Amino acid sequence: MGKRLTDFIVDKREQPLYEDDRAMILSHYHMAERCIQMEYWKIRDSILRDMTDDSLVYILEGGFKGFHELEPSDLITEYKEIEDDWYELYESNSLPWPVFEEDPIVALELDENGEVARG
Repeated sequence: MGKRLTDFIVDKREQPLYEDDRAMILSHYHMAERCIQMEYWKIRDSILRDMTDDSLVYILEGGFKGFHELEPSDLITEYKEIEDDWYELYESNSLPWPVFEEDPIVALELDENGEVARG
C-alpha cells in the first residue's frame, strides 16, 4: 500500500508527495502526468471499441478541472485507482506517449551508458 509523504506542497513539480506500491517517490506533477496518460488511454480505447466514454462526456461538459489542479489527497485517490494499469501499460510499451522525462521510472530504467535499459 502506498503512502503519502507530506501534507503541505510548495513545489508540485519537484516535491515528493507519495510513495507508490513499487516504492516510486512521486511528486504531484508525476502523478498527474501518469493519470493523464491513463485517462487518454481509456478514452481512446472506448472510442476504438465504438463505445461512449462517460469520462470524455464529463470532461467536455466542463466538469473536470484537470489532474494538475487537484488537491493532493484527491490526486492520490485518483492515482491509486490507475496505478496498476499504468504500470501494466508501461511494461508492455503501450502508453499513448513516452513517460515524462523527469518521472523517477525513467532514471530507474537508465543503464550506466545513459540509455534506457528496456525495449
